[in-house]
Amino acid sequence: MADWSIAPWPTPEALTHLYNTLTPDNVPTVRSLSEKRRTSARKLLRQFPDRAWWEETFQRYHRSAFLSGRTTPSTSHEGFRPDFDWLLSNGKNGTENCVKVHDGNYR
Repeated sequence: MADWSIAPWPTPEALTHLYNTLTPDNVPTVRSLSEKRRTSARKLLRQFPDRAWWEETFQRYHRSAFLSGRTTPSTSHEGFRPDFDWLLSNGKNGTENCVKVHDGNYR
């Protein structure tokens, strides 16, 4: 795994390091950055370049019983994992999942 701790902000590598560092243990660690992940991360970093915004987003994982794995998933969400790819993608309604986490939709 690459040492993303030295990556300058805002880059996909720095975002990945922040994600790996600040999310709960139940969230899978990102070990590689594909071009698709890099592209998605760059797009979101252009929209939300403030590091503090992302820190708050990742801290909200800890505050959410659902995202931190402290609750048993419902039968419709048995395979759900709030991983990096989910965070960088859009939800069913088209809103970015990172925005929904940041805004507290998973409290």
